[in-house]
Amino acid sequence: MLLRTTASQKRVFIWNSVGSAIYAISSFLLLIIVVRVCGVDEGGIFSIGYAIAQLMLTIGVFEATTYFATDAEDRFTYAQYLGFKLVTCGLMIVASVVYITSFGYDAHKTLVAYALCAYRLFEALSQYWFAAFQKENRLDIGGFSTTWRSGISIVVFASALVLTKDIVLSMLLSSASEAVWICCYDIPRLRRIRRVGKPDFSLKPLASLFAACFPLFISSFLAIYLGNVCKYAIDAVGTAEMQTIFNVLFMPSFVINLFVNFFIRPSLTHMAELWLKREVRAFMKTIVKLLGAVVGVTLFVVVGCIIVGIPILEAFYGIDLEGCLPALLILLFGGGFLSASVVFFNAMVIIRAQNGVLVGYVLGIVIAQLIATPFVVAAGVMGASVAYAISCAGLLLCFVLVFAWSARVRMKKWGSWS
Repeated sequence: MLLRTTASQKRVFIWNSVGSAIYAISSFLLLIIVVRVCGVDEGGIFSIGYAIAQLMLTIGVFEATTYFATDAEDRFTYAQYLGFKLVTCGLMIVASVVYITSFGYDAHKTLVAYALCAYRLFEALSQYWFAAFQKENRLDIGGFSTTWRSGISIVVFASALVLTKDIVLSMLLSSASEAVWICCYDIPRLRRIRRVGKPDFSLKPLASLFAACFPLFISSFLAIYLGNVCKYAIDAVGTAEMQTIFNVLFMPSFVINLFVNFFIRPSLTHMAELWLKREVRAFMKTIVKLLGAVVGVTLFVVVGCIIVGIPILEAFYGIDLEGCLPALLILLFGGGFLSASVVFFNAMVIIRAQNGVLVGYVLGIVIAQLIATPFVVAAGVMGASVAYAISCAGLLLCFVLVFAWSARVRMKKWGSWS
């Protein structure tokens, strides 16, 4: 029996919001569980392992999710996107082994990083079905799937960790739960909407997809690396406890990204259609509205954290954060800058100006690499927070300039627009 091809906007909003919320706070919840069950030092090991896994996730995703969902001209088939996804996930496995080995960690730290990469591997795989549901205007199904898949994996991890005190085993069991969900829900659900067939590994479309998504992948990879630079600096010259504190303070910035995604994700397909129809004014108005949402959400979260942020984090994690409010607020503003840059990132994907985003990320990383380690040495967690915020501000400024130039060039080629 086929599923209906449309869903109410209310249903889409609810399930996309819930799914985005669960996904965004999953790392927040996992770190709480680890710190509470295994202690602060294990929390630091988990944090750097998770940072590495997030970087490897970009290889598995290869930024094909947004490209697939906004492929309004149906340049590639669903089977070709699936073949591409399986190839990039294979590359993720190889890259994870090479990258983690290069750090020369001890056995325990290495195994934690491997287990976390396995966990993120299934997240990368699931993005194929999420993009397919979004392209079919059934973002509600994608949100529903994300909600239950993420929720179940967190419960499995927490239950296993409480019983075994073994992070590696618990994370592997959590990964297995994600694999089961994909097989039992995502795959049969998509079959009821569209016939996909077997993965298509034809070289020409694979090469074309790699060429189309490579600038986006590099940008995404650099974006995560930008967020990790300060964590790597702490890993090199700080302590495991400092790493845990920085990551705890870093978590509320995800709230900004969470709420911003409530507005961005449902807008992508519509924005792609507006650009395809050359309705530029409506396209630009949507961008302005999204930026307004970023500003509003950032200010709301900042005010909330000024009032109750530190006490809530201390209650959740059970650690002392006295004197950390300034660092927390700086990280929040950095998160606001980053969320605004995500708006322009998606806009550049839609107008197919992928190469332009590389400039911003390279600039941000250069800034971060230059200042992160000396700032951490000089001021610890506060120094890392300032370095992160400065890097994100540089990224946003560059994105604004590159997007304005790219859009202007394309509109000049059209000659006129609505």
